[in-house]
Amino acid sequence: MVEVSPLARAAAFFDRAALWLAVAIGFSIPVSTALDSLLVAALLLCWIAGGRYRAKLATLRANPFVVLPCGLFLVYLAGSLYSMGDAAAVVRALDKASVILLIPVLISLAPAQEIRDRAVYAFLAAILLTLVLSFLLWLGVVPEGGEGSIIKGVRQDPTVFKKHITHGTLLAFGALVFALMARSVARPAAKALLALVAALAAFNVLFMVHGRTGQFVLIALVLYFLLDWLRWRGLLVAAVAGMAIAAMVYLAPSSSLHGRVAATIAEIEDWQSGKPAQPANMRPESWRNSLEIVKRNPLIGVGTGGFAAAYAKQVEGTSMMPIAQPENQYLLTTVQLGVVGLAVLLALFVVQWSLASRLATRTDTNLARGLVITIAVGCMFNSFLLDHTEALFYAWFSGLLFTGLRPAGEHSQELGTV
Repeated sequence: MVEVSPLARAAAFFDRAALWLAVAIGFSIPVSTALDSLLVAALLLCWIAGGRYRAKLATLRANPFVVLPCGLFLVYLAGSLYSMGDAAAVVRALDKASVILLIPVLISLAPAQEIRDRAVYAFLAAILLTLVLSFLLWLGVVPEGGEGSIIKGVRQDPTVFKKHITHGTLLAFGALVFALMARSVARPAAKALLALVAALAAFNVLFMVHGRTGQFVLIALVLYFLLDWLRWRGLLVAAVAGMAIAAMVYLAPSSSLHGRVAATIAEIEDWQSGKPAQPANMRPESWRNSLEIVKRNPLIGVGTGGFAAAYAKQVEGTSMMPIAQPENQYLLTTVQLGVVGLAVLLALFVVQWSLASRLATRTDTNLARGLVITIAVGCMFNSFLLDHTEALFYAWFSGLLFTGLRPAGEHSQELGTV
């Protein structure tokens, strides 16, 4: 019998603790920014204390996906050398960008399927809690949010732990996960219950919460789910579902979706007519100004953390307001890091989509591609990699899923479970 040294036992303890902290992060992401920040810090300390750096590095070398997130952070690091921003802006930007390094950290821990499953279930538990409280708030059973309350929303916009952009995005992805589970289980009762939860989450995003990003993400995820499940017939089902949603919007003008569509049309009309942008309606103006900055700095941009300084210079002497970010991750990346940075970001999404076919199960593949859709669509209307919850959600889920990457030539099993 081989005796295990105290150091080896301590290392194993810290690595196991890091894995259980990863599970806990799944629950905290939809619930508490303060809690998940604490858990991530604890996970990193346990990762360091766990040692086995050669083994962890070997695990990373065997996984081709880690090249892209590490490469993206290195581009941000290089961009800090020539940034237009001050030192504080550069440090803040690097801090935000460093969240993506959670991907290689989780992959290096090589969590077993049991740990990955529990992490997903923890995330779904938080989504289910959010969904229940949102409906109770909408129905007037629980009080509206106020000073010191953990609930953020009101009956007319029943968000719970997060603001409506984040709430809608996470609930949209949660709807996909529940739908995938409903598709994979065999028991009719469980299938019906999971499908019901997915439908309620979709209803919450479309008709209750005032977040356009979540609505766009949900529509894209529904289309993907139908195409993956029904192939060409999914196009027909998607068309019918689209017409049904359009009819409901028309017949229910008080719905959240109707209001957000009307607001979007009004914003575009105001922009086209040349009206001054308001704080809640800055996207078209900020996008146009960002493109002007890109034209002057196309290759490597203005540097990491340099957006605010470059934008302030762009609008200097006009009635337009300076802003910290353009509500579009692709423009933010291109302004700061040029087409080089944008190419790395897009490559990250493309490679992630492609490598998803080598995950252990069909459901894992669907989750990974659904994650790419969620973030890629959300980044069109928000700077998701700058936002704490969305960036952590992306890095955490990517790290867990792609630790199960199989060798080249092997593809996902036709059926699988979460």
